[in-house]
Amino acid sequence: MTLRRAPTLNLPNQLTVLRLGMCGLLLISMSFDWPYAVTTALLIFTLASLTDWLDGAIARARNLVTDLGKLLDPLADKVLIIGTLVSLVERHVAPMWMVVVIIAREFLITGLRMIAAHKQKILAAERVGKHKTISQIVAILVSLGYLSLGEFGLQNTFLAHLLGVAQTPLYWVALVITVLSGAIYFWKNAAIVNESMEASTEEKPVMKPEPKLETPPPVAEVPVPPRAAAFKEWEAIVEALGQGAQIIILRKGGIAEGRAGFQASHPKFWLFPTRYHQQWEKTKPELRHLVRPAPEAGKEITLHYFAEVTDAVYLSSWEEVARLDDAHFWGEEVLRERFGYRDRPGMEAGLHLLIVRVSRINLPHKLQPSPEYEGCKSWIEVPVDWSQDIAAPVVHSEEFATRRSRILAAVAKVNPSDFAARREATWGGRVFNAAQVKAMREAEREGGEG
Repeated sequence: MTLRRAPTLNLPNQLTVLRLGMCGLLLISMSFDWPYAVTTALLIFTLASLTDWLDGAIARARNLVTDLGKLLDPLADKVLIIGTLVSLVERHVAPMWMVVVIIAREFLITGLRMIAAHKQKILAAERVGKHKTISQIVAILVSLGYLSLGEFGLQNTFLAHLLGVAQTPLYWVALVITVLSGAIYFWKNAAIVNESMEASTEEKPVMKPEPKLETPPPVAEVPVPPRAAAFKEWEAIVEALGQGAQIIILRKGGIAEGRAGFQASHPKFWLFPTRYHQQWEKTKPELRHLVRPAPEAGKEITLHYFAEVTDAVYLSSWEEVARLDDAHFWGEEVLRERFGYRDRPGMEAGLHLLIVRVSRINLPHKLQPSPEYEGCKSWIEVPVDWSQDIAAPVVHSEEFATRRSRILAAVAKVNPSDFAARREATWGGRVFNAAQVKAMREAEREGGEG
């Protein structure tokens, strides 16, 4: 009796399985915010894309085309492309609606393959499907390259600007080829679709429709534009934040803030530039080298940046504010005015400190002036949303983490890890000042000794 040797995967199928494993590594890299995560994902995606070309070339040259390969190759492509696109949507790079259309196309083609498999047929990938994959790979490589330059602090270079501008047209090209390839695929396999439809109609008896009561036509709903929070700040300071020259906001609150005064009530918001109460003479001279004032205010308001709050601390002593002198461009005079400002009973001296991670969008939004934007208030609402914008942080992760740690250490005299442990306290609920954090630290130390 001879033993039959178990079948093994040939080289093209081994490369396809390897590509599936690389997809997992890519998603792990994109799921965590660590230095050069996108750059690592870019390298993995490039290698995985090369294996897609290599396994097909070897299979055709050596006549190693198998039914397993016909199933695994398009499956690996789908996992690689869809997984990467979803991660880019999370980073506000790939347009969400385009990704949904691409995923819907893949589900439809997968359903067609399942119907064919039920009929003992295997549908191989079409050549137009390869063109679709190439167009998607190019769009993804450009997006990953754009984000990767930001990790190296090169987001303001000509190459970064070129990649940022090219992203939207490339996604449109990929979308058109994706939809067209899906239509061609269904057209070439129309017989299978027709057979499945005929089988379903034969099994179901024809029923006479029951008379229905007439219902009034639905009332057309007027679409409501999206609304997003925006933070009003001097135009010059907004530009300093947008260039990454500072990562903090110091605010007391205006006359129109109400009895409660200023509240850090939004974790993410637009930076709304304003010249209302802007005083160039009360800013540091270094700001005038960084930002030049425009001679006249324009009619339109341009939104270039949005910010995400990482920490919120209330500074109740001037010494805490003074220790932040090298982290912003306000002059001492204007900060002392804000620190001591009291226009309501019970209002205490102090300033709110917000540490923010600022991102720049590729295509800015233009707003017309409105009475809703006027007045001495910090928060307003604007009719634009950042969910569909292509954006990149103006300060890469490692540098931001270093600067944030120094700021927190300066105002609290505690390790940054102490703040990280109380992150939910500084943002989700109460806001602690330096004295309160110090008292909590001493209480913890006493509890540990007991």
